[in-house]
Amino acid sequence: MNRSKISLLLTTLLIALTFTSCVKKDFDNPPSTNVDPDIKANKTIAQIKALYVAGAVTTINSDYIIKGVVVGDDHSGNIYKNVIIQDSTGGISIAIDLSNYYTIFKVGRNVFVKCKGLVIGDYHKLIQIGGYADNSSGTPSVGRIPQSLIGQHLFAGKWMQPYTTKIVSDISTLNTDLDQNTLVRIDGARFETPCLPWADVVNQTSSNRNLKDAHGNTIVVYTSNYATFASSLIPGSTGSVIGVFQVYGNSKQLIIRDLADVLMAPSSCNNGPVGTGALMSVGGIRSLYSGLGNSFVAGTKIRGTVISDKNGANINGNNIILQDGTSGIMVRFLSPNTFNLNDSIEINLTGDSLVTYQSGIEINYVPNANATLLGTGTVIPRVVTTAYVLSNLPSLESTLIKITGAGLSGGTAGTYSGSVNVTDATGTLIMYTRAGATFSGNTYPTGAVSVTGFLSNFNGTPELILRNASDVQ
Repeated sequence: MNRSKISLLLTTLLIALTFTSCVKKDFDNPPSTNVDPDIKANKTIAQIKALYVAGAVTTINSDYIIKGVVVGDDHSGNIYKNVIIQDSTGGISIAIDLSNYYTIFKVGRNVFVKCKGLVIGDYHKLIQIGGYADNSSGTPSVGRIPQSLIGQHLFAGKWMQPYTTKIVSDISTLNTDLDQNTLVRIDGARFETPCLPWADVVNQTSSNRNLKDAHGNTIVVYTSNYATFASSLIPGSTGSVIGVFQVYGNSKQLIIRDLADVLMAPSSCNNGPVGTGALMSVGGIRSLYSGLGNSFVAGTKIRGTVISDKNGANINGNNIILQDGTSGIMVRFLSPNTFNLNDSIEINLTGDSLVTYQSGIEINYVPNANATLLGTGTVIPRVVTTAYVLSNLPSLESTLIKITGAGLSGGTAGTYSGSVNVTDATGTLIMYTRAGATFSGNTYPTGAVSVTGFLSNFNGTPELILRNASDVQ
């Protein structure tokens, strides 16, 4: 190797070492003994949160210092670039531009925060401390503390420090202002859709799962698809769930840190497998659902006609509604499907799951290649009254129905978007249209109409789902 190359290599190494020591020396080497740094807090978390101005990002110009114990870190991947600390007065999230920070600021460790020069704002009403005001989107938001500045503001202290977990059995008692970013435990709770993965790792999307208390109140349990436990199955038993309480707009959220936060007895999510290993009716498949979820015996199949319309976009692109005779069921494929309204298909259910989602029974995680187009078919809608629908949801779920002599009212500015009332002589039924439906912005007609669509079970409430704009005549 010639001298110029050796010189270049040495120079490169020197620059790299210098940069590394300058950037990381303040927080990559926390104290080796279990002591706090020589820093004193002069403000509580509640006092710092009082500086927050709704809709604004405010710079902290005074020499304020807070101390808290970490109650949420990124060890499992379910919390991303936010250190969550709490003291006796409340909790707050600190946005930092650093991954795998749990090796420094881990759960149970004291953290001192020098707030001068930092900012305070919110993310959809969740109060945060950050490094700067980010105006790139046109609306001020909290930018993460740059990695090079973390060591000037965050100081790790004693580890294995105690912290308080608020215990509740009634979700409605959680205060969206005072309790946010603190650790809570909800007792006597049960997930509405057990035996589903915590997140959708196949489609790489995070998921919200509803947790219900004994009083009927629900809270969203959010899980990132990057969480190490994302593909694990949600238990079906009643118990307690611990997590960081947060808000997203007007919704309450719980973020579990890992599966140790789920204090529920293990329950089998494979109560089978079920099925005959041969062709079955849709009604026969529905009758197999046991309450916790099942997988299918190899070779089990169903046939039916598609009664949903992907071209109307009033249904998730991965889903179809399949009906044979008087029974129907939702089928969720692993990726967007290509089946059209009135296609007749056969599906091999080997290895698929029979579950509920928002109380409706569905077949989940079907490989697209397991469905075969047989031709076309016709399903004649069952003519019913709204009163009959309200009393017979289980038998009508995921089937095609028609209501005649009805009037439409409500909704968004007289359009189909959102929830619209369908009223006939016997009562009123909700008709729901997704914002992304091709006809969502269309104005619905006045006067008496007939309405056709498939019936959805939304947490025990029947909702009529139009296939396309021609379903109202």
